[in-house]
Order: sequence, then structure tokens, then C-alpha cells
Amino acid sequence: MIPAGRTAVDAAGAAQLLGLAYQTFRNAGVAHEDGFPAPLNPGRRKLLYDRDQVEAYRDGRALPALPAPGDADDLLDERDIADLRGVAHTTVTKERHVGRLTGFVEVCGVVHLRRGDLDEQLRARPGRGVGGGRPPKNA
Repeated sequence: MIPAGRTAVDAAGAAQLLGLAYQTFRNAGVAHEDGFPAPLNPGRRKLLYDRDQVEAYRDGRALPALPAPGDADDLLDERDIADLRGVAHTTVTKERHVGRLTGFVEVCGVVHLRRGDLDEQLRARPGRGVGGGRPPKNA
């Protein structure tokens, strides 16, 4: 999740902010050094970092705290959406590809959806347990 009002950079962007070549950043293991900011999306294939935190690391300052999740302007990736909804990641990917979830934006090559847009879309098409779906056979 990319918190509302924050800018994300990938490893190549972090390397550039630090004045390093991307390969040097990787080979030196900079992302694993003490004090380097934790990724915004741990465990993902393409890690994203908070730009302000990377700049603070570069300048030797204390890392600024990230805002608490829950803002309507938070950007959620497909795995965040799946975890939030309690469904498989593949379900979210399929819903995006068939157009059931729309409004995704790409940040550093990773698709994200605004939390507020997700909430609106889910309210507009209630599903199981929310009053939607097929009526009971006896009705």
C-alpha cells in the first residue's frame, strides 16, 4: 500500500536518489543495510519505497513516519485488495482484466487502485452476504 499523499519509488528510483547505478545498489545490498527504509509492499516481486524516507536515509536524517492506513486516497495493489476482501489474488487480477474493477493507475510498473474507488465499486455491486446475488429458490 502506498499511503495517501506519499510518493513511491522502485529500486531503480531509490538508487538514482542515492546517486548510485541500479546495479551497484543491488550488488552492494543497500536495501538491506541498517537504517534503509522498509518497502511499502514487503514480499512483492517489485518492491516500492517511500521517496521521503529514501531521501531522509540519503541525507542522514531520521526517517519520517508513514501515515496510518485507512485513508480513501491510499493506493492498494492487487494483493492488498485481495487481502482486504479475503479473496485470492487471482480473483482480483481476473476482476481487473474483465472490467469488474476499474480505475487502476500504474506506479513504477505496479497497478494500484485508490481505496476510495475500491469501496465505491464494491458498494455499487454487492455480492455474497451483502444483499446481492441470486434470490433463494423458495422466494
